[in-house]
Amino acid sequence: MLKIFIPSYQVNPHFALSKVKIEIKPGEIHTLVGKSGSGKSTVAHIVVGLIKAENSSILINGKELNAGGLDRLIPQFKSAGYVPQNLHLKPHHTVEAYLDMLFQRLTEKDRIKTIKHYVNLFHIKHLLNAKIIQLSGGERQKIALLEAVSQPIEYLVLDEPFSQLDTEQKIEFIQIIQQLIAYKQIPCLLISHDLVDIIKMSHKLGIIENGKVAFLGNWDKFWKSKNNIAARLKLAMLNWKIETDSLLNNMKQPLGD
Repeated sequence: MLKIFIPSYQVNPHFALSKVKIEIKPGEIHTLVGKSGSGKSTVAHIVVGLIKAENSSILINGKELNAGGLDRLIPQFKSAGYVPQNLHLKPHHTVEAYLDMLFQRLTEKDRIKTIKHYVNLFHIKHLLNAKIIQLSGGERQKIALLEAVSQPIEYLVLDEPFSQLDTEQKIEFIQIIQQLIAYKQIPCLLISHDLVDIIKMSHKLGIIENGKVAFLGNWDKFWKSKNNIAARLKLAMLNWKIETDSLLNNMKQPLGD
């Protein structure tokens, strides 16, 4: 289980996080949604160790990870898989060469088996001979996610993973994430401002506003909530539902095996 507690963190003289508390079980996806500037990406940076927030507590399976921060040589917790908003891939590698590099720690037999599994899961067989620089934004996003889970990790954080994708690409990527988390049985925190990201995907939803988690709960609690912020989000989600359901129903083929 991933346990996040950030009692306070001063982002700048005019803005601070306050009383952020989130718990995510293995195999679950929790989405933290909020408008730009609400503090959600700062939460992500603290959770993966890119920012050291004094008095904060990040625990994975009972193990405290609060030794991270910008003073470390590699400013990220080794237990964390992380896909940032700005991707840093090697542009002149082919996808096949990139995958070989990611899994080079494995024996040849295990490497071939593992790469085949992920190629099927991510639906990228047709991209193996292409260079990273030739890929579309959505295709690069797949490779970035694959890189994040290529090492032995205990939890995954995705910061605005759908920002460069159109609606149909988002739904394909959502299916990949759902299958990946179910397969690896690790907690996943997804940061977003986009409503389509959270429909039919998250086990729990958190709404952050002005640095505070204004709502946190499962879908049953969300739909029954009389919270004003939740009410505004529900109205917006209902407007998305028709388009999203139509796309889901018309997906031509499932991903993976």
